[in-house]
Amino acid sequence: MDFPEFTDTAALTTLEIEALRALHITLQDLRHEYDSALALTQRSYRMEENAELYTQGRALSIHPEALHQAGRLADRYERGIGLLAWRYASAATVLGTAVLERVVHGRPALTAARVTTLCNEPSLGELRECLNVTGLQIARDPWFREQHEEERQTLLAGVEGTIENATELGEGVPRDTEGVAAGRLTAFDREGADPLYEGVLKQLLVYADQFPMEISWFLKQSRTGALPHQART
Repeated sequence: MDFPEFTDTAALTTLEIEALRALHITLQDLRHEYDSALALTQRSYRMEENAELYTQGRALSIHPEALHQAGRLADRYERGIGLLAWRYASAATVLGTAVLERVVHGRPALTAARVTTLCNEPSLGELRECLNVTGLQIARDPWFREQHEEERQTLLAGVEGTIENATELGEGVPRDTEGVAAGRLTAFDREGADPLYEGVLKQLLVYADQFPMEISWFLKQSRTGALPHQART
C-alpha cells in the first residue's frame, strides 16, 4: 500500500507525517525481507532433507552436514529480521493508532517528544492497550468496520497469547503476565525457544500497514463533510 499524500491538510504536523512515512516505508522493506528470510529457511531445510536421503548408508555425510550449518545460519537471519520487523511494526501500530485516535476525536497534535517516543518499540502491554482501542473506522462502510474489528480481535488474542507464552521462558523473563507486559518482546527473545512473534508477526505487519491510509481517508471524509454526524461533534 502506497503512502498517501498529506500535503493539502494542516490536520497533521510535519513530524507526525514524517514519522508515519518513515515507519511505513521501513515496514515495506522489512516485510519483503522477512518473506525472503522465511523462503530461505524453508529452502535450506528442503535441501538438507534431500541430501540426507541420497547420502543415507554412505560413509561420509559432508553434504548434509554443510547444509545443516547453512540452515542454522538461515534460521538466525530469519529470527533477526523477524525481531526487527516486530520492533517497527509494533511501533507503527501504536503511533498510527495514536494519530488516528486524536484526529477522530479532534484532539491536539502529538508533541514532538511524544512522536519520537512512539517511533520506538512499545512494551507488549502498550501494544495490547492500543489493540483494545475501538471505533476509529467511523468514516468507513459497515462491512469494512466489521472486517477491521475481526482483524483487531484476532491480533489482540495473538498478542495476549504471546504474553502468556513469554511467562514460560524462564531465564530472567517475568513469570507473571503483567511483568511480561511491562517489557518489550525483543528483550525476551531466547535462543533455543521458538520466536515469541511466531504466528503473530505477519498479522501485525498487515495491521500496521493500514494506518496512514486510514488517517488520510478520515481527513478526506472530514473535509468533504461526509462523516457521520457524531464524528463532527
